[in-house]
Amino acid sequence: MRYKTLGSALLFSSIALFSCNGADDKKIETSVAPAPAAEQNTLESSLKQAEQEFAQDSSNYETRIRLAANYYAAGMLDPAEYHFLQVYAHDPKNLIALSNLGNIYYDSHHDDKAIEYYEKALTIDPNNVDMRCDLATCYMNINRLKKAIEILKENIKINPIHGKSHHNLAVILKKNGDMKEAEAEMREYEKLQAASHN
Repeated sequence: MRYKTLGSALLFSSIALFSCNGADDKKIETSVAPAPAAEQNTLESSLKQAEQEFAQDSSNYETRIRLAANYYAAGMLDPAEYHFLQVYAHDPKNLIALSNLGNIYYDSHHDDKAIEYYEKALTIDPNNVDMRCDLATCYMNINRLKKAIEILKENIKINPIHGKSHHNLAVILKKNGDMKEAEAEMREYEKLQAASHN
């Protein structure tokens, strides 16, 4: 649902972090953007179906996960959180519940809680660079810049062409006062962006 990118070009004077885990690339300041009408109708239909399935068998945790995912997609963070927490209580190693709880707390600006669930999820899926990117943003938000930088540098070792890691690293380095390294990372990001458009 998220993937955060920071700044823009070598003139990136204002920080604009975006989430890393989704196709919508929304800014972190936003929780859930309103969907277009056709998409909204599809979301409502999917949610209604998930609610009906859950009403028929509330003991089925796969059904509960689908319901929670539909609440999340519809921007209904409170019921999504409740149902994902129920799944987590039933199965503390459930990657879907862990990562989505991280996303919910990320979207609602509860960075400490997002960190807790992202870190649990990453013990199961340690090379998920998108989730690690969001984890780094949470650390930045609580002013643990060195930790955020460390995570993003590890991301780049895992996937050297993960552009959003270069971009977010550039912004956090700039915030940390490391201007030369920040500019080098932003150039790398721009190079990757240009290559992806060819």
